[in-house]
Amino acid sequence: MGLRAAEVIAYRDLLSGRVALPDAVRPGSVVRIDSPGQDFEVEQQLLALGAGAPDDEAYARLSGPAVAQLAFERGRLLYPRQWYLGFCRALELIEQQLAGCPSHRLMNQPAEIALMFDKRRCQAHLLAHGVPVPRTLGPVHSFDELVTRMQQANCYRVFVKLAHGSSASGVVAYQTNGRQHQATTTVEMVRQDGELRLYNSLRLHTYRRVVEIAELINALCRHCVHVEQWIPKAGLGGRRFDLRVLTIAGQVRHTVVRLSRGPMTNLHLANKRGPLAELLTRMAPAAWEDVRSTCEAAARCFPASLYAGLDVLVAPGYRRHAILEANAFGDLLLGVLCDGVDTYTAEIQAVLAAPNPVGRGTKRAL
Repeated sequence: MGLRAAEVIAYRDLLSGRVALPDAVRPGSVVRIDSPGQDFEVEQQLLALGAGAPDDEAYARLSGPAVAQLAFERGRLLYPRQWYLGFCRALELIEQQLAGCPSHRLMNQPAEIALMFDKRRCQAHLLAHGVPVPRTLGPVHSFDELVTRMQQANCYRVFVKLAHGSSASGVVAYQTNGRQHQATTTVEMVRQDGELRLYNSLRLHTYRRVVEIAELINALCRHCVHVEQWIPKAGLGGRRFDLRVLTIAGQVRHTVVRLSRGPMTNLHLANKRGPLAELLTRMAPAAWEDVRSTCEAAARCFPASLYAGLDVLVAPGYRRHAILEANAFGDLLLGVLCDGVDTYTAEIQAVLAAPNPVGRGTKRAL
């Protein structure tokens, strides 16, 4: 687009104090806050920040010195609640430093990133604004409490999700008829030196013994979970599907149909992309417009975020739908074009078309 290359500031440099944003963000700069990614050094930094953050004593914690002693283990789930608390502190640092950078354009506001990274607060926020979401069963702190809540709600198929997980990390699809039980999950449980450890897996695991399912749910509850009704997904091409819909500047833009034979549709789990055109031939135009309207209503719930990746469930019959999640960093849709441009190009075009830069101390939405 004829612009100079972006200057990348690594989280590890920002959090260690080696780099400060006022030294890099000049008047007229466009600032994009991106995901910390899979960097163990950054993960340790965020866990260390979270170690000092106040929180409910029910959730597992690791002290700062203990965080420093952690060794990298591929795929291991390490204190996601504490990571989130540290990430919130990192976002606060970014916001504080940007306050000293006049006349810049901010693509996504830190407070809204933090909101989208908390599934419990995010779903409640969407519901309060009239956006359809799956029914939640409320706070759950153990498997026994989960079973009680399911009985009270007359709901026997649920998703249990880490409140601060992403990419299906720590997600369990649990169903029971009171006699038989089944939990399908990305989590692999491993016992080592008498300790239960949880690992993300690219292969789905199915547990049917109640004692194993209870052990899994209890372990996840120690890191804060969100529980919601498991709504069936519509089918396409012999598989279930949902949608990843990217909104930019409040408008629906890029859309991906995600096909799966199991309950999780995330593409990194060897699931497939489906043809949007085929879906639109099956779905009544009015029903598709309802989906678009819902996505744009969800985008309005985050007025200071230029973009959001929305996971959208379409129920069997193609008439009903719900927003499953809002993703602050859900715009990495490789090879997906809208109006001939990819997601990042569309975002840059949109931010450059915004009327005025963000001034010192303002929180004006784009």
